[in-house]
Amino acid sequence: MAQDLQSLQPRQLQHENQINGEKKERNSHLAILEEELRMIKERNNYIVKTKRAFHLVLGLVILILIKGSLRINDYYQPTPRRTRRESVEIETKVDLPYFYGKENVGVYLDGKFKVEQLFACHLVSEERKVPLTTLSFQNNAMYWWTNLERERLLLEL
Repeated sequence: MAQDLQSLQPRQLQHENQINGEKKERNSHLAILEEELRMIKERNNYIVKTKRAFHLVLGLVILILIKGSLRINDYYQPTPRRTRRESVEIETKVDLPYFYGKENVGVYLDGKFKVEQLFACHLVSEERKVPLTTLSFQNNAMYWWTNLERERLLLEL
C-alpha cells in the first residue's frame, strides 16, 4: 500500500499540473474572446452611427426632391447676388523727395516740379496733396510749417 501511495503522488501532481495548464489555456482563450467581443461592439456602434447619418442625409435628399428646395419655414436664406461696386480710385504710395527749405531758388523749383510730376503720375487727389507734401519737409521747412499751422489755429480761435 505504501508503494501505491508513492506512485499515486506523482500522478496526482501530474494531474494537478495538467489541470493548471488547462486553466491557463482557458483564461487566455477567454481573454482573446473578450477582446473580439469588445471589437465587435465598437464596430456595431460605428455601424449604428453611420446608419443614422445615412438616414439623416437620405431624408434630407428626399425632402429636397419633394419640396424642390431647402426653404423650410423660410429659415433658409439664399446667398445674395453680387453687385458691382463703383470703381474706387485707389491712390498708391507716393515717395516724395525731402525738402529742407534752403534759400536756393533752383533747388526749390526743381523739387516743386518733381513733386507735381509725382502727383500727376500717381493721380493724387487735391485734398491729399498738402498733407503729403508737408510729410517731406525736413529741418527748417518742417519748423516753418509747424509755426505756420500753429498761427493758423490761433487765428481760427
